[in-house]
Formats: sequence, structure tokens, C-alpha cells
Amino acid sequence: MRNPISHEAAENFCASSRRSSGRVHLPIAPKAQARIRYSPETPLSRALSPEQALNWLDYLANQGESIKVVNINGPGDPLATPELTLQTASLLREKYPGISICLTTLGFGTVKLADQLAQLGLAHVSILLHAVDPQVAEKIYAWIRPGAKTLPLETACALLMEEQAAGIVSLVEKGIKVLAKTTVYPGINSEHITEIAKKAVGLGVSEIKLFPFLAKDNDHPRPAWEALPEELNRAARQAARHLPAQLVDLVYCQETVEFNFADPGSSQEVLPKPGGKRPNLAVCSSDGLEVDLHLGQTGRYLIYGPQDGPVVLLETRPAPEPGSGDTRWQQAALTLSDCFAVLCAAAGEVPKRLLLERGLTVLEQEGNVRGLVDLLYGGGKKKGRKK
Repeated sequence: MRNPISHEAAENFCASSRRSSGRVHLPIAPKAQARIRYSPETPLSRALSPEQALNWLDYLANQGESIKVVNINGPGDPLATPELTLQTASLLREKYPGISICLTTLGFGTVKLADQLAQLGLAHVSILLHAVDPQVAEKIYAWIRPGAKTLPLETACALLMEEQAAGIVSLVEKGIKVLAKTTVYPGINSEHITEIAKKAVGLGVSEIKLFPFLAKDNDHPRPAWEALPEELNRAARQAARHLPAQLVDLVYCQETVEFNFADPGSSQEVLPKPGGKRPNLAVCSSDGLEVDLHLGQTGRYLIYGPQDGPVVLLETRPAPEPGSGDTRWQQAALTLSDCFAVLCAAAGEVPKRLLLERGLTVLEQEGNVRGLVDLLYGGGKKKGRKK
């Protein structure tokens, strides 16, 4: 029987020392389900694939970091793409059985996933609980998209309240500790904190963490003001009358080790690597010089791999014809079964997911073929240009 996991390190959200807390932030969610009115409307940053997430943790471990807690969160919502989240958590649990795994989500779809999440032995799930009244929620969210389409805001906010409540109950029933994460928006929900705390404790939430709203810049709307310390302290006292409450100081809190795609050294460490039965690399290119084709548009794959030492172009292989749906990507996985990755200018979420499930990582990056091939085989700095 596996020894029980100690979640002591996951209990303290904010730690004075990153190394002593050992908290790592894994942004593996490529799809957002909502946007706050007071956040800039910018594209999501890139998300790590499950394989890249494990490579990143391996890199940190090799650098001497003591990994105690992994928080799966962002840049989108982890439960918007549950297959990627569950795969990442399963890989983490297999390779790092002693670490605590946390998950932060808006909460859509939690009821259906409660059984699978319970099997992972999570330290806790944090629900982004900014309101328990749909009318208050309408003042906070710019849009909510629980599925493929954005719903009318009034309908979406009511659905969100229902999903969050049912999800919290389901998680608690499965023995998963649930925390509430609430951002205090002055003049919007600052007088709503008591209601949030009452509702949360009634659903089975163990603790509420309050975060101050901090404006990022002057280019987007904001609440009436940034909360004063006394207002935040009052909100924390109000919440604490109903359940344990913590006011998190984001300015001084060094919570996590975060992955930064802009750091060339870090980025290279998370790239998939050749090895074993997958020594080769597939490239989508119209001329053999530039990676310039969408995965769905390429008619052939250029196959690179080691030959008596150096990495060379080994052959070309025809890509499956379009029009067969998921079967096309199943065929592609078979065609590229000896490849550790396929390099293309862009790709859709469905083929990326289907290929990843079959052990093939899709890398989206325009640039010089030779330079990118060298990079993926550990041959120096990238020569191509970023997309």
C-alpha cells in the first residue's frame, strides 16, 4: 500500500522563502472559460503540455529545487481541458509520488470529474469564488464561456453559481479539501464577502483566502478604487466569523516558482526530447528551409533524426488526407510513431490533444528548419524567429 502523502507544505499559501516552501506553478491549461472585467483583454500565454510540465519539474529538481507542492493553474482553466489536466496530474503522481498537488479552477464540470480528481490524492482544490449572487457576478465578469460558446452574461452567471455550489459539494463528498479564493473588488463585491463566506462554509469549504485587487495598468476598467488596508482587514474579519480566513499579501508573498516562456534557458528545458523508440522529429515545411505550414495543411512530413551521429534529413512521409476527422490524426500518430515531436507553424487544439494522447507532442514555432532542429536535439541556441 502506498504511504499517505503529507500535505503539510500545501497548507501555507504564502511562504517567505521559495526554496523552503518548494511551491511550483504549472500553467498547463490552454483554454479560458471567463474573463474578469478588470483584467486586460490579452491573448492567453502559452500553456505547457503534460510532457513539458514534467520536463520543467525535472529541470528544477536537477537545479537543486526541493519540489513539495505543485499548483496546476492557468493560463486558462484546468478543467476546461480536463484530459490534459488529469494526464498531467497522473504523470506527476507517478513520477513524484510524494508531492502535494493543488488545482485552481472556476469550477465548471467539477461534478463529473470529482471521482477522477479524488483518485489523484489532491491536497486541495481551490474554487475562484468571487460572488455567490449572479447579479454581483455580472459586475465582475466580462464574459463566461463554459463550453464552446459564450453564453449571455446573465445566464452564464446564474449557471456559474449553480456549477460552483454543486462542484464544491461533490468534491467534499469525495473527501477532497476545498478552498475558496476570492478577489476583493472595491465597490463591487467588498460588501459581499460575508455572504460569500456564509455560502462557502455551508457547502463544505474549509478555508477562504482573500486577495486584494491590484490594477495592472491604466488601459482597462477597474473598480471604484484599490482597496485600502483597513477595508481588506475588515473583509477578512467578516469572513473569519464563518470559517478560517486568510488575507494574502500579493506584494510580499513569494508563493511559487513560475515557468517563463520568455526565458530561453527555461524554455529549452521543457522541450520534448528524443530517445528510446522515438529518436526522430517530424517537420512541416513547404520548402525544407522554413517551418511555415499549419499541421492540418501539410501534405508531407520531413523526418529528421540521427544517422551515424549527426542529425540529418532521413526521409519524407506523406501526411494523411484531410476530411476523415479524428481518424486522420490517429493515422498521423501511426505514421510518426518513431517521432518524439512534430514541428509546425500552428495547429488546432483537437489534433494536438489526439496526438499527445498517443505520445506525440505538437510544437508550434515558425522559423528556420535547421536552427529549430538543432535546438530540439540540444545543439545550441535557436536560430529561427519567434512567431
